[in-house]
Amino acid sequence: MKRHNQIIFAILILVTLAAMFLPLATFEQSFTAASSADIQKSEEKLVDLRRAMDRYVKNNDTDKIAKQQAKIDKEQAKLDELLAEAEKAAQQQGEGGATYAMLPNPSLPAVLEFDQARINTARVYQPNPQQYVTLVYVSAALLLLALALFLMGGTKDASRFFTLSSCVHLAAILILDYCILRLMAFPINAPYSDAQLTWVQYVLFFAPVVALAVNIQSMFHTKRTMLYVLLTFLSFLSLLPFWTMIVNATRSTYQIQQSMSLLPSTYLGSNLRILTSKNFNVLVGFQNSAIIAFGSTILSVYFSALTAYGLTVYQFKGSKGLYKFILAIIMIPTQVTATGFYMSMYRMNLTNNFIPLIIPAIASPSTVFFMKQYLAANFQISLVEASRIDGAGEFHTYNRIVMPIMVPALATMGIMAVITSWNNYLTPLMLLSNPDMRTLPMMVKELRGDIYRTEYGSIYLGLTLTALPLIIVYFALSKYIIRGIAVGGVKE
Repeated sequence: MKRHNQIIFAILILVTLAAMFLPLATFEQSFTAASSADIQKSEEKLVDLRRAMDRYVKNNDTDKIAKQQAKIDKEQAKLDELLAEAEKAAQQQGEGGATYAMLPNPSLPAVLEFDQARINTARVYQPNPQQYVTLVYVSAALLLLALALFLMGGTKDASRFFTLSSCVHLAAILILDYCILRLMAFPINAPYSDAQLTWVQYVLFFAPVVALAVNIQSMFHTKRTMLYVLLTFLSFLSLLPFWTMIVNATRSTYQIQQSMSLLPSTYLGSNLRILTSKNFNVLVGFQNSAIIAFGSTILSVYFSALTAYGLTVYQFKGSKGLYKFILAIIMIPTQVTATGFYMSMYRMNLTNNFIPLIIPAIASPSTVFFMKQYLAANFQISLVEASRIDGAGEFHTYNRIVMPIMVPALATMGIMAVITSWNNYLTPLMLLSNPDMRTLPMMVKELRGDIYRTEYGSIYLGLTLTALPLIIVYFALSKYIIRGIAVGGVKE
């Protein structure tokens, strides 16, 4: 990388940080504007009083005319006083304002207050100054970190420091832009107006973007930087809903209704007490969900792999038609057969039983399709022929030779099956009416049934507890998913 690119990048980052010390916004002050609402209200009231006076005069109601005239005189005196005060304030004090710089003190000027009436009327989120201050400091720290990583990259054309610097730099730009846009959305109470940005906004918008372009241009000979930056951004978008769910599990219902936050709060214990007070037995829910999810997964994976093995190894008449029939079943939605399935289980007296939620998982067309594609790409028929010559039985060949080869595919579809069965809500809802047999998704759904008040904090905590095992399983076995999709989805 050329030396002058480093100098340009460093200057642009330092200019961005220096601009954060300059006045970014002004909050103009106008006493005339502050009292204009009271003046307008008084004028409207005076008009209404005079209209009533005209009606009394027309009806020749002498008693009410005198009283109404007294009200008119009183309101007129009040209006004259308001006009005099507004004019005096404009002459003596004129118009001033408050200025705001993002650093070193990112909090808003103390004289400013939020217009709660406008917040309630417009139904906007409550401003969160503490979160805003934290994000300002975070953006500044990320800019410094990006500069440090960039300089540590030296003069190499491809360096991990440049890649990390690009990712950190992009995050700093997004947070900084959010802070600027959020500042403009703060509803400020009179006599101060809302934030009006100065020319500094252009520096804070464009200087770090140009610096990022210089960083990427320095990596012109490799696509890794842009790829990592894009993947980092997409990963952030993918993980944001999960992080928001976990954060909301630590917040109160009022906080959740007022604003979104990326920082945990202190209401985790309170939400847990509310959750347990609503007959949300976490251990029972885990037990029921685990029995159904892992039981159905074992049957689904084993017998689907066995079916795919049979369709691959045994070439009998009608095998292709049978495979097409299995593929056709995939296109039938589960909801279409739900009523008939329930009626069959009801007539067999299998409601309030885990059997209809586990045994039917043996027939899993999508798993059979994936397994057959995997075997077609990675399995040699000669292995089966060799085992037959050695005298091995068919099930011995399948269990001892074929299944070890299919471990990536088995792990991949096992994880998918666990996730699908764990999150299944409709089928257990139809078949299970016993409260002691409820699964975790059913328990979480019942949390919204409170007719008096919905405790969103406890709901998010229940969702977090429901999703936590799946997140752990996924991250622990994600390498098998990637490996299975990579080799099972491409036929060599």
